[in-house]
Amino acid sequence: MTTLVHVRLADAAHRMPHPFNPSVDFPAEGLTVDREDPAWMQLINDGSLTIVEKEAPATAGKRKEK
Repeated sequence: MTTLVHVRLADAAHRMPHPFNPSVDFPAEGLTVDREDPAWMQLINDGSLTIVEKEAPATAGKRKEK
């Protein structure tokens, strides 16, 4: 089962190659990845990446006024 999470570099000053495309650096804004994928799991567990809780948009859940 896929467990999607948003991850960022644990240290913003650190540069890390993308695990599936080494010619490209991991993006500073982070990525949404499958937490259960062994490559991402290793990077999260060793502290290279941290899971980020995304903030809900301000308009989410609000009803339009009549």
